[in-house]
Amino acid sequence: MANIRANINKREEEKAFYFKLKLSLFIVLIWAFVEWINNFFNLNFETWGLQPKKWEGLIGILSMPFLHGDWNHVLSNATTGVVLFTALFIFHEKRSLALLLMMYLFSGILLWFIGEKGSTHIGASALLYALAFFLFISSLRSGNKNAMAISFFIILFYGSMIWGVLPYFVEQNVSWEGHLAGAVIGSVLALYETRNYVPPQSKLVKDERPFFEKYPLE
Repeated sequence: MANIRANINKREEEKAFYFKLKLSLFIVLIWAFVEWINNFFNLNFETWGLQPKKWEGLIGILSMPFLHGDWNHVLSNATTGVVLFTALFIFHEKRSLALLLMMYLFSGILLWFIGEKGSTHIGASALLYALAFFLFISSLRSGNKNAMAISFFIILFYGSMIWGVLPYFVEQNVSWEGHLAGAVIGSVLALYETRNYVPPQSKLVKDERPFFEKYPLE
């Protein structure tokens, strides 16, 4: 009976994992579809990017993550996005969609305020930076071993992301302000989400009573 139950649980976990992976792939496929439509019909969607400090540029808060400069830009963000989206859905399952929505909106809003006037920002980098910093900081704060694994993965493969928030370490026409906005929003959300976290060990109250008071003889 125990083996049957274990097999059922394993299948359910695998099914849940593949659902989260498919959801992540679906998100990045939308990016690819928008890029294909843009190129095929020559629509110049880039003009709908986020334009800081301009009222008409506010629409870019919603459209920016779906717009990319070229296919290399799409593929670069897509490979990173699949990993980070899936990690969010796994380690923060109950609030993953709410967190994703907040990162999506707030990173764009912050970029609208801090971005250089006259510039136009496209791409999902702000959202990806928010995800990366959120996962990293929340895993360190919670001390969860499974969550820690993804934080080390982020350091190993995306460690250079920390330099992307500085204007001196990014290529020309790369939105370091978007990177910074995402990093700030992800960090703030991680600190807020883990504000009431109490390590399991600290919940244990040491019983200082003598042994025979704790376990009296009947």
